[in-house]
Amino acid sequence: MKQYTIGKKAAVIVLHQLCMILMVTGVFATGYAFRHDAHENIDIYTLISLAGLVGSFVSLAYMANVAGRKSEDDYTIYYLPIDKVYSDVMLVIFTLLMVFMGKVISGVKNQHFDYASLIMTAGTFTFLFDMAFIILYQSIVRKIKGNILCTHSLMYKGYELLKRVIEKKDIHTQKTKEIMRIQEALEAISEGALDTTLNVNEFHGQQKKVAEAVNHIRQGLMSSVNESLKNEKLKADLITNVSHDIKTPLTSIVNYVDLLKRENLENENAKYYIHVLEEKSQRLKQLTEDLVETSKITSGNVKLNMQKLDLVELLYQTGGEFNERFESRNLTIVTKIPSEQIFIYADGRQLYRSIENLYTNAAKYALENTRVYVELEKADTKAVFTIKNVSKNELDIVSNGNVDLTERFVRGERSRTTEGSGLGLSIAKNLTHLMGGKFEIKVDGDLFIATITYNII
Repeated sequence: MKQYTIGKKAAVIVLHQLCMILMVTGVFATGYAFRHDAHENIDIYTLISLAGLVGSFVSLAYMANVAGRKSEDDYTIYYLPIDKVYSDVMLVIFTLLMVFMGKVISGVKNQHFDYASLIMTAGTFTFLFDMAFIILYQSIVRKIKGNILCTHSLMYKGYELLKRVIEKKDIHTQKTKEIMRIQEALEAISEGALDTTLNVNEFHGQQKKVAEAVNHIRQGLMSSVNESLKNEKLKADLITNVSHDIKTPLTSIVNYVDLLKRENLENENAKYYIHVLEEKSQRLKQLTEDLVETSKITSGNVKLNMQKLDLVELLYQTGGEFNERFESRNLTIVTKIPSEQIFIYADGRQLYRSIENLYTNAAKYALENTRVYVELEKADTKAVFTIKNVSKNELDIVSNGNVDLTERFVRGERSRTTEGSGLGLSIAKNLTHLMGGKFEIKVDGDLFIATITYNII
């Protein structure tokens, strides 16, 4: 790799100065020869000038190639302290230097020097001016290579300042102000502030029409939202009323089934019928209770008693209550819960119900002789509870595509026809969200993964 050492660069600079001195002194010597009719040396002086001109251009080209670089394969641009001077200031200095040099040359030409004094004076001024020229020239080349010639200038800084002033609304035309007010109104509406309105009398021309359209959009959205809320309330009220109406006769059915069980019936068919009645009535009772609970959550009628809770203790308590149910189906719980306390802010009763729903889901639908993984971990400022199990039947989401298992009455398995209301996961999700948590369901083949996340306090 060819290195561009300081010694090589300095040698080229010296060579360029020598060539410039040769060129300028040759030109002055030619002029002196013409004035004093010494024509025999004009060819030599001209040749010296041309040689100096060619040499100066070659050395300038080399300096342009190596400026700001340390080696042939290193394309990083290295700047010097002189490069901190703004480009337009440097160009002004460069221009003034050229003008001053022109005046000096003109002044020297008008002086009556003898030959030796003329050459000495021309060479000295050339050396000084060329040194300044090289410094400015290489700095400009480095900036061009680094693409900062324009951006590192007072004019560009002024342009950026003016742009920032305009963006900060310090200087705006009336049209711009109106457009920005419309944009702010649209952003507010998109974020749910449907009471945002624009006074159309404050707008002009096309902006006035756009403001009117924004108001119409707001009114349409408000009507749709109100209608949707009304329909949702009607559905919630219907569910609540029907559930309450069913509850009274259902309680009687459950009680009478219990009374029949106490009778010493000899008929085996009668015993079987009572068993079926008990099973179906209990399922209907659970469905009715889930419907009432879902209605309360949807309508926001759930009262929360938010307090500081130890999530670790709650999980150990819940897991212990399900040990027998898991063992009855040959399910092994693999628990990974930290030993230290993890505190969150939630309603203990409702949080227990959310977690209980997930344990119940695993106890009912996990494949026998498999493991159920329960894990609690800290993720930065979050407490993440995860429960995983393999489903005993094919999950319906696999065949139906994007099915949200937390929607009401959605069941994960097509074969669930004898138990489950399709409301458990919906209740768990809505309760979690009401308490400021996050509830997620993921399915990978037959692997079912449920996650509840809360902020740690």
